[in-house]
Amino acid sequence: MALVVPIPQLQQDGNSTSILVSEKQIKLSCSPVTFADSTPLTVLNQPKATFLIYRFLLGGVQQVLDVPGKSWASSGQPVAPQKLFWNDKAQSWQAVIVAMGNKDNANPPNDIFGSDPATGFPKYAAQCSFTGIDSAKTQQTGDSPLSAPVEILAPGQNNVAGLSMTPNDPAKATEIELFLKDSTFVEQGRIVIFQDSTGFHVKLTAGGASVALSSSGEIVLSPSSGKRVQVNGDMAVSGGVWIGGIQVTPP
Repeated sequence: MALVVPIPQLQQDGNSTSILVSEKQIKLSCSPVTFADSTPLTVLNQPKATFLIYRFLLGGVQQVLDVPGKSWASSGQPVAPQKLFWNDKAQSWQAVIVAMGNKDNANPPNDIFGSDPATGFPKYAAQCSFTGIDSAKTQQTGDSPLSAPVEILAPGQNNVAGLSMTPNDPAKATEIELFLKDSTFVEQGRIVIFQDSTGFHVKLTAGGASVALSSSGEIVLSPSSGKRVQVNGDMAVSGGVWIGGIQVTPP
């Protein structure tokens, strides 16, 4: 006979959402887990309650988290599961997942959790497994379906606005960036001031178009594909006009 195990829930701040952030704890819960006769599985049933975390890469590749090995293994490869605990107040099997600061065993180490806001991948899901002894002293087991997949954004990626410098020292910085994103964390505009071997530059980008200014005094306007530079009102030109690298004389 098998335990009846519901779909696990991944929540943050008490809410189920498809986008989670690394800076906050992620709560995994799975309840009610019941025997075939609908009796709930509790700590009185000599239970074993565990879970696995899976990730889905762009292209359909599925992997499972090997916590002791600090790596992602091929799905189906045996790995040690993590333990769930019984929350008596909530009457639920739960676990707390801390995404921020978790690193893999690569050199240099990478964040174990971190979705790309542009693609939404990797996505993450949990599966819970249980065993318990029923009233007839028979052991029952059961696995949950996978939870709904979620994105887990790396630290700072949930900010819709930000300012950064490179290197991160005002006395040595050679680049400053200012950005703004929409409510889905897709960047909509960026201003960059930087220095290179040719001098200082200011670049504004939005919608695939850009305006670039340099310390030499040059201004470059680059509309996105299929768009044009539009001037509303009079335009006075003092100096030469060049089209395709050839100087022309306006009529």
